[in-house]
Amino acid sequence: MKFVKMHGLGNDFLIFDCLENGDSEHAPVWLNAERVQKLCDRHYGIGADGVICVLPSKVADFRMLICNADGSRAQMCGNGIRCIGKYVSDHGKTEQENLRIETDAGVRQLRLDKGTDRVAVTAVRVDMGTPEFVPEHISARFSYTGVSMGNPHCVIFLNKKEELDQIPMEVYGTEMEHHPAFSNGTNVEFAWIQDAGHIFVRVWERGCGETKACGTGACAVAAAAMRMRKCAMSVVVVLPGGELRVTYGTRSRHLYLTGPAEEIFSGEVKIG
Repeated sequence: MKFVKMHGLGNDFLIFDCLENGDSEHAPVWLNAERVQKLCDRHYGIGADGVICVLPSKVADFRMLICNADGSRAQMCGNGIRCIGKYVSDHGKTEQENLRIETDAGVRQLRLDKGTDRVAVTAVRVDMGTPEFVPEHISARFSYTGVSMGNPHCVIFLNKKEELDQIPMEVYGTEMEHHPAFSNGTNVEFAWIQDAGHIFVRVWERGCGETKACGTGACAVAAAAMRMRKCAMSVVVVLPGGELRVTYGTRSRHLYLTGPAEEIFSGEVKIG
């Protein structure tokens, strides 16, 4: 099967185009946890944080089905959906610059920016919807805020940049991902607020481990900081892979995520 490898700020995905033979209601027959794990293995497979299938949709322009590196299904992915927007545009699947993408968390609206040459997509703005806050809990080590962006997030604010840089992500990320407060596990964000316009973040993604960036995670952190009145209504979230801008729409009460997406290479892999 042919695939394209793409990334959003280093959060990388294998994109499989299933538009011609895909089913809008079911996952492709070859897509199972064992196969996803093999494809995402960085030593014995191609290597990625997840696998995305682009499918037809009955309610939107396209449908995104995404699995994490461990084979589990993800409801939503901010970096992945931006990659889908760039893919369908750059590969001639659509001429629209405003798209509706169906996800397991609902339909998301995208605006594609083709830059000055009007050829390739350089950035994608995603309407991420309204953040939902779940009750805050206290763990043995951290005070955190629960936020849903269509998928669960645990946001932990630290007092110093040095704490963020030095925190053992594998230890605390794993602990919080499987915290009893989250019955299905959670994504975990450790964050430090530099000023009203900048927040530094490291992400532990459910089913993946630490990644260079997470779009829904960036939105969750921004939502929590905005709720605490610790940042502006438009803020730059600085992740190890680069920067994303999160903006709150006062009328819609939605968060809007803007950032780049890039195609790395294309290839063909034997499925069987």
